[in-house]
Amino acid sequence: MQNAYSEHAGTIQSLVRALVIAEKTGEPLSDVADRLRMPAPAQRILKAAVGAGSLGDPAWAGQLADMAAASSAFLQALGGRSAFGALLDQGILTRAPLHSRVGAVAEGVVGAVSGEGEARPVSRMSLTGDALAAQQADAIIVLSREVVENSSAASQAFVSRQLRRAVARALDVGALNTLITSATPTFAATDNHAADLKQLLDTVNSGEGRLAWIAAPDVANSISLLNDGRGGASPEGLSEFLGLPFAVSPGLAAGTLVLLDGDRILADIESLGVDVSRFTTLQMNDEPTMDAITPTGTSTVSLWQTNSVAVKISALFGVTAGTPDALAVLTGIEWPTIVSG
Repeated sequence: MQNAYSEHAGTIQSLVRALVIAEKTGEPLSDVADRLRMPAPAQRILKAAVGAGSLGDPAWAGQLADMAAASSAFLQALGGRSAFGALLDQGILTRAPLHSRVGAVAEGVVGAVSGEGEARPVSRMSLTGDALAAQQADAIIVLSREVVENSSAASQAFVSRQLRRAVARALDVGALNTLITSATPTFAATDNHAADLKQLLDTVNSGEGRLAWIAAPDVANSISLLNDGRGGASPEGLSEFLGLPFAVSPGLAAGTLVLLDGDRILADIESLGVDVSRFTTLQMNDEPTMDAITPTGTSTVSLWQTNSVAVKISALFGVTAGTPDALAVLTGIEWPTIVSG
């Protein structure tokens, strides 16, 4: 019997293909789904996406049962590409519902410690606004129209990989920026990596939580080469360092290492939205200058003239630190590599 994950595994890329073809031909999405004999989940989503809403809106699309399942399958397949997604999927970060009050009070009861009538100490997790606010991360990739419309296994695998890479980066940039710009202890690195690591541990480790590292790629490269008994970390994906989960993320600025207590980090990824365009004009740059604050003229590319299509995957997510010391950040890392003789 086919499980829910395998049934919905290729749904997102099927939706992308159907949306591109429908925009090109002007056919109704339901007709495209029938003509291309798309998988059952994709057909149900496309036939449900009537004028009342749009698949490009993740809040609306997430209300479709098949879209929720497809989003879950797609996010699980991100693997180690997204540090945020991997730590959330492994249960290291605390999953909590978006838009909801998530303050918590916890008490550990131990017999014979508190006498009758005596006050019992409790620990509290309080959040700014007492709610896990939703944010939207948008990942945009540009592909040739032919590769998106192609139904071959190689073409679909290529599109799927590019979508996952883009979504993983967008989620990490949004989630990690939210955490780091909050009230977080930040330290400047020294040449003594052992002392730097201990400073992070002393700040975050309460002995009660579940700790994890997140490193920028250059920091992960340095840590993976430390030959002092603390190594074993991989320069990419998800591995371990000091016996703790170690994730690598391009969403962090160079020279940055984060230690967090997952029990005190609340997060969730709720749903995905899918949208396409063949007539957009884009600046092909990772750091675009044509923004609304300080617009700077530069060359742009017309998708219509280049026979390309822009695909936007939007993800609704939320993340917040439940306490000020739930994570600590080390910046400016330039540790020397220790090589054995």
